[in-house]
Amino acid sequence: MHDDTKALGGKSETVPVALRGNWTLPQEEEAEQRRRDSVRLCQRRFVDKNSSMSMSARRPWQKRTTPPPTVSGGVPFVGHSLEFLRDPHEVIRRGYAEHGPVFSVDLGRKKAVFLVGPEYHKFFFRETDRIFSIRQGYETMMKMFDKGMLFFAHLTEYQEQMKVVAPLFKNNDRFTGMMVQEVDDFMDNVLGEEGETDVTAAFGPLVMHVAARAFFGEDFRRRLGAHYFDVFRTFALGADVVLPSWLPLPKFRRSAKAKHRIESMIYDLIQERRANPVEPKDLFQEFIDSTYYGGKTMPDNLLVSILLFIPWAGHETTVGHTSWTIIELLRHPDYLARVRAELSEVLGDEQVYTPENLKKLTTVDWAIKETERTHPAAHMYMRGVRDDFEIDGYEVAEGSMVFVVPQIAHRLPEIFEDPDRFDPLRFAPDRTEDSTPYSLIGFGGGVHRCAGVNFAKLEMKIITAKLFQNYDITLLDKNPKPKPGTETKWPESPCRIRYVRRR
Repeated sequence: MHDDTKALGGKSETVPVALRGNWTLPQEEEAEQRRRDSVRLCQRRFVDKNSSMSMSARRPWQKRTTPPPTVSGGVPFVGHSLEFLRDPHEVIRRGYAEHGPVFSVDLGRKKAVFLVGPEYHKFFFRETDRIFSIRQGYETMMKMFDKGMLFFAHLTEYQEQMKVVAPLFKNNDRFTGMMVQEVDDFMDNVLGEEGETDVTAAFGPLVMHVAARAFFGEDFRRRLGAHYFDVFRTFALGADVVLPSWLPLPKFRRSAKAKHRIESMIYDLIQERRANPVEPKDLFQEFIDSTYYGGKTMPDNLLVSILLFIPWAGHETTVGHTSWTIIELLRHPDYLARVRAELSEVLGDEQVYTPENLKKLTTVDWAIKETERTHPAAHMYMRGVRDDFEIDGYEVAEGSMVFVVPQIAHRLPEIFEDPDRFDPLRFAPDRTEDSTPYSLIGFGGGVHRCAGVNFAKLEMKIITAKLFQNYDITLLDKNPKPKPGTETKWPESPCRIRYVRRR
């Protein structure tokens, strides 16, 4: 698929209208015209010159091709839904083994098509907002966040919102001192000199406190009680890949109640800050004072929803990623020795955590990247299909779901040598096994790649470096497993460590 190939078109989605404020969205007709122009430019087959993958738009008069082959093991009426809810990756691994990089899974309500491999990831991310819709892919999140927020909005609206959000993550060095202070407070007041703790139970609140202080300010961080982490976890239960959000399930009701509680706190803070702005501005003040669409202020419902989404999304992935990084380093003492030697050389006994020194900690960077590969917290990405299309001779129908799965794709032996082995040195300059574009997708890809990826990596690096520079740690549960089902792949409890402060 050539880089300059235009996107396939699709049906228009209704522009969100429940947005307060004296402003108007770009005309929907204008957006739809751009999509129709895109369709006309793409009514042809296109093939990447270095790829075996092919894809085309199916014209109405053309004969239909066959759908992607279906993985074995489905049962009448519910297909693979029950097995998928228990262990989605077993279903996906079986599908890949049986049929290769394009196959389908019967999830009952809808057919799900899975695409595995860098060429397919590239297609998946580049066609988002064109023939693929995030909004249709994450139906349950429409109840969790405002329908006009970020990637749920039309592309033009999303781009306008990102003009406000993206600059907030441009200068992550400014967060270094705050992150170091939070980790020091955590070590002094939570861990202490020695003890035992569950990994996610310990690091979950720490990650939440860093996010709260970065995005809402120090006062808000200090107001948070220990229960705030639990409220966010309850809210996160509202995200479900298979079950529709209209089902009267307790987890959806609890999620809605937690959402109301968090949104009320954010709304109250916005009003306080408008009445008493701070100088110099922190990130929260910058955000609520920012404008878009010709100087118009962002409506409160969007402000609240974005301020709910960013720390939630970062927290869900960062807790799991940090936990698995620490676990894998403990399970690989030879590489941990290499990390500790570099920490001593770069930071010294006085532990000088400057942005310049942190950039020199390449062994920690590689460990974090290898954890992204082996334990991607965001283990699946979903999109809804807005138009029929053909890929590798198979037709995917409008209304289907399309998935890419880092958990499976990151272990392809043709990309990563000995893929089941934890080996951070695969990212060293003499190997760079992730040099194939779209081979490592733990933080997404394309225009919607995680805007806070560098913030998250800085936070994980400081937590990892501080812990191993200050504690001798033993992993008590030697072979922790990821949480079952479709939720974020944190380590399943119990996953305990024992630690003693180093002298």
